[in-house]
Order: sequence, then structure tokens, then C-alpha cells
Amino acid sequence: MRFKVSMITEQANCFKKTVITNNEEETKRNVLSFNPNSIVLEAKWAYKYF
Repeated sequence: MRFKVSMITEQANCFKKTVITNNEEETKRNVLSFNPNSIVLEAKWAYKYF
């Protein structure tokens, strides 16, 4: 499944990532492992249009 994750850093920089994982909790863990100084605002399921 694809999830779009919105994050914010301590310097108030907002950015979004698209991650492919099995569930939402795994998505949050993966994103925070690569960006430990950021806070996850939301993780939403994203549909890929063909």
C-alpha cells in the first residue's frame, strides 16, 4: 500500500513523502527512522492512478 506522509521539522519546514508499506504504523516507523528530528503530522493512504 502507498501512504503519503506529511511531516514537519523543528525548523518549521514541512515536507511530504510517499512510502510503500503494509500498514500505517509501519509507515510512521520507517519515516521516523530516516528523519528522526521530524514529527509526523499525518499518514494517509494514497491511490495510484494509471
